[in-house]
Amino acid sequence: MKKLFEEDENQDSGLEKAQILVKVIPFVLIIVILGITLVVNGVRKKDDDGTAKLQDNIKEYADENHSAETSSQSLLAKATPESEEESGERKEPEQTAAPSPSPAPVPTPTPYKEVMEAGKTDYSKVAFDKEEQLKEMMSYWADNNQKALDDLANLDRFIAMSWKLKGTEDFYYYGGRNSDGLPEGKGIAVYADNQYYYGDWKGGVRSGTGTWIHYHIHFEDNKTDLYTYHQYTGGWAEDLPAGEGSEHYDYNVSLFKERVGYDTNRIGSYAKGLVDGEFYITSLFSDESIKEWNAKGEKGSWIYLTELKDQKGNRPVYVEIQNPENYTWMHPAQNVNIGVPCLISKHKN
Repeated sequence: MKKLFEEDENQDSGLEKAQILVKVIPFVLIIVILGITLVVNGVRKKDDDGTAKLQDNIKEYADENHSAETSSQSLLAKATPESEEESGERKEPEQTAAPSPSPAPVPTPTPYKEVMEAGKTDYSKVAFDKEEQLKEMMSYWADNNQKALDDLANLDRFIAMSWKLKGTEDFYYYGGRNSDGLPEGKGIAVYADNQYYYGDWKGGVRSGTGTWIHYHIHFEDNKTDLYTYHQYTGGWAEDLPAGEGSEHYDYNVSLFKERVGYDTNRIGSYAKGLVDGEFYITSLFSDESIKEWNAKGEKGSWIYLTELKDQKGNRPVYVEIQNPENYTWMHPAQNVNIGVPCLISKHKN
């Protein structure tokens, strides 16, 4: 009987141990899982910190390279010679870098387009005496009385005289003539579109020295035509500006675009009515500021000052006198037939 009870006790003790293990094992498992989790999170945190540092390093490297690229572009712009005019045509570089350019100058109105438009007055019915009127105007021109010339050109009888020639290349003339009856010596002429010339003639064409004026007369509010007045004074040959001369433009400043320079004066050399030589240029901006430039033309095109070009293909054509690092830029498509615009002549190309 004693042995039987001992067996029972052993059985009870084993049962108790099993029950204890059942209760303890889950706690052990939980502790193990927590330990593993902490280790993993520690490794992950370390990796995240390393990744963040790597990303910071990459960003810093990129910023450094961007700064280096910007600096190299600026250095390239500064290292470019201020003037390379003498070499003429230039090979386009495969890659170019340029600073942000000033806007290209607005091209003058060419090819020729009449600006005269019909108003309330029917000028075809206004009487005029071309010989007496030109004689009257010639006296003021000889006295260099610009105010009187401007006033006369805006009178109905003078507008009607020019209107009569509308759509033609003909002119009315008063002055000296040669044995063949052709204009020669000193004389004055009126053309269509309120254009006038006073100066030297030879063999029936403008030749020698003279002044040409184009009045942009509008009978209603002008919302499109930039120009109010245009004048060329200087040498002439075969009815076209040739040799040393100067152009002057007056504008309707209310039509100006911001940050765009509009040529007000060009002083230089011309050939067959086109720019051909060294030029001094002034330009006017919408804030009424004025800048001075140097440029060089050849057969009606401005010679590019450097090989630089911007993303749109514009290239530098004027260099500012007070700031030689500042250029005015122009697209090659616009850089053709630059000269005295709107000039009426049978000899004009």
